Amino acid sequence: MKTEGRFSNKKVLILEGGGFKTSFTGGVLDAFRSVSHDPFDSYIGVSGGSIAISYFLSNKYGFFYKCMRALCQDERFIKYSKAFSDGLMNLDFFYDIAETEFPFDFDAACKELEKKDYFIVLTNSEDGSTHYLEPNRENWIDMTIAASTVPMLTKGKHKVNGIHYSDGGISDPLPVRWAVENGATDIVLIRTTHFGFKPGIFRPEYLMSKFIRASEKIISDVENFQNNIKASLDYIESLPDHIKVDQIAPKTPLNTQIFTTSIKNVELDYRAGLEAGLNYIQRMK
Repeated sequence: MKTEGRFSNKKVLILEGGGFKTSFTGGVLDAFRSVSHDPFDSYIGVSGGSIAISYFLSNKYGFFYKCMRALCQDERFIKYSKAFSDGLMNLDFFYDIAETEFPFDFDAACKELEKKDYFIVLTNSEDGSTHYLEPNRENWIDMTIAASTVPMLTKGKHKVNGIHYSDGGISDPLPVRWAVENGATDIVLIRTTHFGFKPGIFRPEYLMSKFIRASEKIISDVENFQNNIKASLDYIESLPDHIKVDQIAPKTPLNTQIFTTSIKNVELDYRAGLEAGLNYIQRMK
């Protein structure tokens, strides 16, 4: 899907996913909010990054961090008994989170987007194709749930507007190429993969790909998940000088993973994000 020139002359913020690793992302965004740093015209959220940016757009300082702390030990969210059926994490719980537990301010978020763009990255659950969709008030929660729906770890797919979608990070974990193809020349990328990242010898996604039931495209993308991230990072390095991509990333691997039950690790990664966000703002002065 391509929208010609959508991001021309716009400053674009892209947020990588990563489950609980996006505690780091929440720290960066809270650093931005603490000094009213929001020069962005467009936002692109992947997986857990779409949850983090939702709180940012609704001006809920600290809510995403509190949400991550609570979820990692909430028995309503972590369902060990359903790990091999409906998935370890109950993403449908986000209906309660968004409305009552740690509520989004949808009115504030929608007002923020009156003159801005926000895209959520989704993977079509049938054929593995990538879709970049703009949420509205009615489908925002469903689209955010779908964006984080990983096979095995969750129920695997979620319906939005009559179509089943899965985690956008499966098919496009770092959508910089899509942004550039649509005119972006000024991009800030918040990563959860650390600087110097290289695909590991032991790759959990590779093992997961042997057990999931999905299209060949999705199975291949899950199997090559880390390689696809590295390919996107290599693409960034190959861009011409007139295209600027500022990257905010952890210096070393984060303490959390896609899944964690450690509040301490969530806190450590959030604090690392706060520091990285404030350091970035200082560099921009």
